[in-house]
Amino acid sequence: MVKPVFNNNPVIIDWSIDTKDIDNVLRIESAGSLNENDVINLVRSCGFFCEVLND
Repeated sequence: MVKPVFNNNPVIIDWSIDTKDIDNVLRIESAGSLNENDVINLVRSCGFFCEVLND
């Protein structure tokens, strides 16, 4: 469900979700001003929960 949202965003160059990690870590490479809140809102607009992981 997130694939078309990320693939059609002109700022996102590449993205992946590590489904083997218990946290399903999302990694995004962008070519512009894309901040954490933007990413969280994109994911939530697809009906998924998303939050920043602490180190």
